[in-house]
Amino acid sequence: MENLSFIEKQFPVSKVSKESYKERKANLGQTLTGLGKWWGRKPLILVRATLLGLLMPASDNPKKDREIFLKILTMDEKGLELRKDKSIPASEVYNYLTPSERSRYFVESSGKVQYISGLSKEEKQNAQMIAFKRMSYDEKLKYCKRP
Repeated sequence: MENLSFIEKQFPVSKVSKESYKERKANLGQTLTGLGKWWGRKPLILVRATLLGLLMPASDNPKKDREIFLKILTMDEKGLELRKDKSIPASEVYNYLTPSERSRYFVESSGKVQYISGLSKEEKQNAQMIAFKRMSYDEKLKYCKRP
């Protein structure tokens, strides 16, 4: 019986690549770069994902293995929600809502979209999360801090 690690059976290359790219582009993501060129530095998420992939054993259930891997690195849906730290512009939230949801949260005046006045912070947050959940992984990353 083979004892393969997660990285030998599968590895979410696309998600790890996107997270690595985001980290590379972050100004604060490369602490040592300000001190001088650090040629060997790799994105921290890439290193973490690789080490976890090597240490995590693969089971007979690849789907569950992937879920656990992404959850540990906060790259699953719930993790992305927890990492969300930026507000989504009202016009973008509006685009992701259904017509009935739009009328519940927004008014349109002279071509501009605005939240209904008097809307509570919780209601605005609710509209933000509805839109966030409907975004693709790439779009969600714009509003998330690093894992």
